[in-house]
Amino acid sequence: MYLILILILSLILFSVANMADIPEGAIRPAHQATGQSGIIHLYIFNVVTLVISGLCVALAAIFIHLYRKLKEESNARQVALAELEEKERNFRFITENSADVIWTMDIATGKFTYVSPSVYNLRGYTVEEVMAQSREELMTPESAERAFGALTHAMERWSAGERGDTRRVTEVDQPHKDGHLVSTEVVTTLHTNAEGQLTSIIGISRDITERKKSEEVIRNLAFYDSLTRLPNRRLLLDRLEQAIAQAKRKGISLALLFIDLDKFKPVNDLYGHEVGDWLLQAVAHRMQCCLRESDTAARIGGDEFIVLLPEINNSADALTVAEKIRDILNQPFYMLSGQLLNISACIGIALYPEHGLTEKQLMKNGDTAMYQAKESGRNKVFIYHGNTGSAMSDEILLRLNWRKSYESGEPSIDEEHKELFRLASVLINTAMEQDDHPDRFAQAFQALLAHAIKHFAGEEQILAAYEYEDLEEHVRLHRELVLRANKLYQAITTRQLSVGQLIDFIIDDLVKGHMLKKDRKLYHLFRKVP
Repeated sequence: MYLILILILSLILFSVANMADIPEGAIRPAHQATGQSGIIHLYIFNVVTLVISGLCVALAAIFIHLYRKLKEESNARQVALAELEEKERNFRFITENSADVIWTMDIATGKFTYVSPSVYNLRGYTVEEVMAQSREELMTPESAERAFGALTHAMERWSAGERGDTRRVTEVDQPHKDGHLVSTEVVTTLHTNAEGQLTSIIGISRDITERKKSEEVIRNLAFYDSLTRLPNRRLLLDRLEQAIAQAKRKGISLALLFIDLDKFKPVNDLYGHEVGDWLLQAVAHRMQCCLRESDTAARIGGDEFIVLLPEINNSADALTVAEKIRDILNQPFYMLSGQLLNISACIGIALYPEHGLTEKQLMKNGDTAMYQAKESGRNKVFIYHGNTGSAMSDEILLRLNWRKSYESGEPSIDEEHKELFRLASVLINTAMEQDDHPDRFAQAFQALLAHAIKHFAGEEQILAAYEYEDLEEHVRLHRELVLRANKLYQAITTRQLSVGQLIDFIIDDLVKGHMLKKDRKLYHLFRKVP
């Protein structure tokens, strides 16, 4: 439009200028215009000149317009380039100074195409070293399985058309150059080329070591006893629930051992809470020495503990572990100061599925068995008896099993000792039913006492034949044992004493204490005989 206006204006101005140059007398009638053709040629020349001038002006205007356009585009390009360079500088500054490690990986080769320098602070390796590492060197096998499994799943979803979210967050343990493991959180995103094909992975690795430590502290506070570092009731119940589900699935048994310490309160009151705390820690350590890695020992409060045995073959397995714990807790505890502490423990046992199918049932019945053990005296192991609703001291039966190591070398004494074991076991069984069948308990006690008197008399005759130098002292011990047994029995019949205290005396003093401690001093006499 501008060119047309310029052209028209030029023609008008040129025509006016030429008309002004024609003399007044030059205009004559046609018959007088002998030089008329010359004027026509002049006009033609002027028109051509005008057109050429207009074209030149138009071309000049076009050139000026294009020049200005190109200059504007050039300036815009320079601004854009400057902005791009600034963004690149900013991006490089961020990637090279960020505490997080930013990286890209080619999907086809599984190799890094870029790793930010901050990897040195994270893992102690240079960029070049990391880019040359294999998958096994980049992370632990467990982490590799987890990380690449998540990426494979993301790629499968992409191939299936689910392309809304390709971001994955995975916790990965990466080896540091000095040998320790670094806990990291890796965020990955799938990246495509211009054609929409998956070509690379963009990732950010972040050090979460401190966060993991904080989480561990919080977890310990929530699930572990702060004094003994044993699991608390909450974690125990969680593991018990899992153990019951596993036992049900596999058709196996499990056991709960309820442990309550004897004589702990006097120690705590006499020596103070610091000594009491030390003793509880020592108890926890000793218990764990008796357990398998799969077992759980938990402190549920005060001086009460529970042990979970998730896989056992039968009740004898649980009784064996309980006996080990009872025995090791019955040993003296020596403090660094030289102070000697003596305690013991009562242990109640509940078995799955015999004594309950749920956590609540097993906890209730195990607790009942433990209190039955405490009521019958100290240093006992009782197993819950589901048929009668009471507890039965199977631990004592276990301890009364005869062993070859008990043999003295004198056949008649060994036979009498075996019979003493058998009669004591019968007494224990009848003691559990004493309220319903007192006559059976009385008969069992009288049979055991009669055999003990007969055994003591025969043993004294044999010792006299061997001229045992401490025979008089040994005879005195025999008389004291018989006299005390009778007194305890009379106290039971008058309700002044519990059956458990008599059983405790029979086992710990009359049978185990006398035969396995006092009588063993005699064995050298018999074993020297050819």
